[in-house]
Amino acid sequence: MKLSEAEWNRVEPSEAAAGSTVPGDLHAENFGSYLDCNGILNFDVNDFDEGYCGPFTWDIKRLLASLNLVAYTKGFSDEEIVTILTTCAEEYLKQVYEFCKKSKDQFALTLKNTSGKIKLLLNETRVKSHVAHLDTMTCIENYDRRFIRSKYTKDVDEELRAKIMDAFKMYLKSIPESKKQTDHHEPVSYNIKDIVARSSPGIGSAGKVSYSILVEGRSETLENDIVLYMKPAQRSAVSYVVRNPDLEKLFEHDGLRTVLCSYAMQASTPKWLGYTTLGKVPCLVDEVTAHSTDLDWDDINDIKDVIEVVRYMGKAT
Repeated sequence: MKLSEAEWNRVEPSEAAAGSTVPGDLHAENFGSYLDCNGILNFDVNDFDEGYCGPFTWDIKRLLASLNLVAYTKGFSDEEIVTILTTCAEEYLKQVYEFCKKSKDQFALTLKNTSGKIKLLLNETRVKSHVAHLDTMTCIENYDRRFIRSKYTKDVDEELRAKIMDAFKMYLKSIPESKKQTDHHEPVSYNIKDIVARSSPGIGSAGKVSYSILVEGRSETLENDIVLYMKPAQRSAVSYVVRNPDLEKLFEHDGLRTVLCSYAMQASTPKWLGYTTLGKVPCLVDEVTAHSTDLDWDDINDIKDVIEVVRYMGKAT
């Protein structure tokens, strides 16, 4: 199962490949569904916080290593694990060749060209309710919607609110004009209804604070309201290894870097994706949506299902 250093060296990237855009944190649980700006559900890589330019083989190795661990914990034999990893790598290469032949064609994994567990994931995402999702974070008071306050969700003071409002105005400038319309070609409302600070209880992000912004939807009816997050963008771990002054200048703003990497690696990006600066802190902004679901490996246990899933993962990579 383990490749020798000499074997890995034979697949090290050329100087040209070292400039590829990479997710930077590609592993088996960083795939999932999302709703693109055209209203189409996609299955793809869904985390670009570590996105940067570097050798493409780094992420391929990381993905295969994580799949190795997933398969091992599920009790697959060495032969089955080899088949799983080989299938993923082969599908990745096939898709790269397709891009080389049809460089101008966009490729996306959607309900139209998927099957099995991935199509099930997209369908389960499809039936989720936007209103029900809103109701988990907000309540209606005096005939309008506002955030529910809790241990982890608190008010911001007037000074911070003013800074967030300024940052929000900067964020709006980062959204392409083509995305600033509704499905009926009407301007999107960006009226802010409420702002809260949200701290995370999670292990990896414990104590980190982001901001939730409640925005009026495409009409005055409350079921169309939108929740956005504004979170500090961290420096990519890849940038500590790939030391390139030109890249460091281009990616000086880590919110912009994350957005650019998303645009580079997704067929169509989410409608609300953008970036801003809060005070001196670079931030990423996007929608908190019901129609974004991570791939869950708990229910993927049959070897045939695993093979099919990693085929799609290879294509998406």
